[in-house]
Amino acid sequence: MMQYKLVFFIGFFLLLFLSPIIASSFSITQEVAVEEQQSPKKLVLAPTTTTVPLNTLEPTISKNVLLLFTHSHEAFIPIVKNISGEKAVYHSNSNITEFEEIIKMHFNVNSLNTKFLNFDTMDELKKTNRTFSEAYDVVRPHLSNEIQNNTYDLIIDLHRDSASKDISTLTYKDQTYGKLYFVVGEDNPNYLINQSYAKKISDKLNELVPGISRGVIGKKGEHVDGIYNQDLANNMVLIELGGIENTEEEINRTISVLAQAISIVLQDDSSVETN
Repeated sequence: MMQYKLVFFIGFFLLLFLSPIIASSFSITQEVAVEEQQSPKKLVLAPTTTTVPLNTLEPTISKNVLLLFTHSHEAFIPIVKNISGEKAVYHSNSNITEFEEIIKMHFNVNSLNTKFLNFDTMDELKKTNRTFSEAYDVVRPHLSNEIQNNTYDLIIDLHRDSASKDISTLTYKDQTYGKLYFVVGEDNPNYLINQSYAKKISDKLNELVPGISRGVIGKKGEHVDGIYNQDLANNMVLIELGGIENTEEEINRTISVLAQAISIVLQDDSSVETN
C-alpha cells in the first residue's frame, strides 16, 4: 500500500510540475493557428512603385519592344534642378533618356524585352546644324534600318509633354503620377491601325489607374509633322509622358503602370491570334 501511495504522490508532483509547460505549449499552438488563419497568403508582386497587382497566375509570352526618343533632350524641371540647379526643359545630359534603366526594369518584369534605339537625335541635329522640326527626318533612317532587321511587337517613341503640372499630374490613392497621352499622325495613310494600338493601351492604362491617360490625340496638316514615322510600322505609338514639372517619382510610377498596360494588351493580342 505504501508503494502505491509513493507512485501516486510522484505522479501528482510531476503533473503539477509539467502542467504549466503543457498549457504554454498548447497556448502557443493555438496562437500560431489563429495567426495563420488571420494572415492571408501574400501575392508575390513585381517590384513596382504602384499598388497595381500583376496577374501572376496566367502564363505570359515574352514580347519584344523597341523604344526611341526622337526628342532625346526633353527634360523635367525638378530633375534638372536637383542635379545641376538649372531650370531647364531641355538638357543634353539630364533628360528623358535617363529613364532607360527604370523603363527596362519595369518592362522586363512584365515580360517585355526592351531595346533602345542607340541614336541621340538632338545631338545629331546640333552636329549637322539642322532644326528641331527636322528631328523625325533625322531619326527616320536609323529607325527604318532597325525595324527592317529585327521584329518587334511594339515600337514606342517616348516624349515629354510641355503641359504644366496641373494638367500633367494625377493623384490616385494618395500617390501622384505623371499623366500621359498618345499622338497619332493622321497624315499617315494607315493611321487607323496605329490609332487602334494606341487606344487599346490608353484604355488599359485607365483601367489600372483611372485618369492616368489623357487619351489619344490625332494630328495632321500644317505646323505639325503629321506622320511621326508611324508609316514605318502599324504597331508604332508616340507617347507623351508627364509634363515639364513632373518629378522623378511621378514618372517612375507612371512607367510602372505603362509597362503593365502594354504587357496586358500584347498578351491579349497573342490570345486572340492563338484562338
